[in-house]
Amino acid sequence: MTVYAPPPHVGWQTATPEPVQVRSEAVALAAVLTRIRTIRPPTSSRTCAGPCLSVPDLAALAGIHWTALYRLEAGERTPKAATVRALCEALGATPEERAQLFLAAGYVDMEAGR
Repeated sequence: MTVYAPPPHVGWQTATPEPVQVRSEAVALAAVLTRIRTIRPPTSSRTCAGPCLSVPDLAALAGIHWTALYRLEAGERTPKAATVRALCEALGATPEERAQLFLAAGYVDMEAGR
């Protein structure tokens, strides 16, 4: 007597997503941006785990959508220079922090000496 058994992959295996290649600049920017954002005082009644500026608040101050900022901090995207400039202004970044953000994003801050 022959017993039929379906192959083991039928119905048991789900499609695995392709790995996403993350740029080293995006990861570096994510670390720097998160560190600077979390040391800023909150601007609204929302509170973070510590003294920090929330993602929606910073996005509103910088004039970008909060999901774009979330993706920057997750290391999924690299910003344009104008976005980095807007984030620096919204954060009130010191010249050192500004240089770190531009360098991490892969840009040279042309306004550093002004």
